[in-house]
Amino acid sequence: MSGKHTIGIDLGGTNVKAGVLDAAGKLIHRTAIETQAGRGFDHVFGRLVRLVDELVAGAGLHKTDIAGIGFGTPGPMSHAEGIIYGAPNLPGWVNIPLRSRFSAATGLPVTLENDANAAAYGEFVAGAGRGTSDMVLLTLGTGIGGGIVMGGRLQRGKFDNAAEIGHTIVVANGRACPCGQRGCLERYSSANAVAERLAEALQDGEQSALRELVERGRKVTSVDVARAAKEGDALAARIWDEACLFLAIACVNIQHMVNPELILFTGGLIGAGAQLLEPVKSHFERQVWRISRDVPRIAFATLGDDAGLIGAAALARLEHGGLQYASPAGQSNASR
Repeated sequence: MSGKHTIGIDLGGTNVKAGVLDAAGKLIHRTAIETQAGRGFDHVFGRLVRLVDELVAGAGLHKTDIAGIGFGTPGPMSHAEGIIYGAPNLPGWVNIPLRSRFSAATGLPVTLENDANAAAYGEFVAGAGRGTSDMVLLTLGTGIGGGIVMGGRLQRGKFDNAAEIGHTIVVANGRACPCGQRGCLERYSSANAVAERLAEALQDGEQSALRELVERGRKVTSVDVARAAKEGDALAARIWDEACLFLAIACVNIQHMVNPELILFTGGLIGAGAQLLEPVKSHFERQVWRISRDVPRIAFATLGDDAGLIGAAALARLEHGGLQYASPAGQSNASR
């Protein structure tokens, strides 16, 4: 390892969030830039290379102080091969050997990771998951992603696609999903799905106070649905409650599949606070078995937008430095 610091980059279709972690895992410098994805791969790639230099300088470091770079990227990818197969909202990012190309451009070792996995690992080493050894993170945003840490290790699966929790099926032959399946959790409990289901119900003639927004030409959002549900709108309340129910069902399934100590929610939908968490917990209690009280704690993540970049940097430190961060409970946090 040539340095003690690592860089984490959380690549999104709209924004790129990035930061530098020191040897203790403390975020010492962070920044964010627009992705400018519409200008193509080469343009975005060049911006990312320059971003590394800006991060190093902004942290008051030299490149020799950097052990490696961790990338959290959306969409199907291979951690083992360092390839992005296809990134949503990033035109031209198809079959990109990002690890080798970015390493060659920056002169630094690079680790490639799914963005939800990176966020899960970030919460594990520095957020709400600290002190646990077994936890699951669900990202509740445009879609639903996931990350699983078991025995202190990030779980990727044989094909690097473990923890695609948003594409577990909660309704047989249910709503069509762009992934090709039907009835995916993502099609009922993501921020986009909540808004889409309300709009579809209005088109079918159901009544809601939100109809006025649609008639004025404004697109309904999940925030609108949550607010209307809280104010007593029957249609909004039904759709919101169903979203919470399906999340609870997913949590029951997670409990039985991997039996974690903790399930965390993050992403835009958690802005609803107790209006989301309490119904999920209530539905969970009604759905879960009574044979054993091996139930996980369900809570919100705490790192917000920094989770992905912190996790990516921590994974880069582990992979390229062979070093781990110690949790408050004294166990070592590792990945494989």
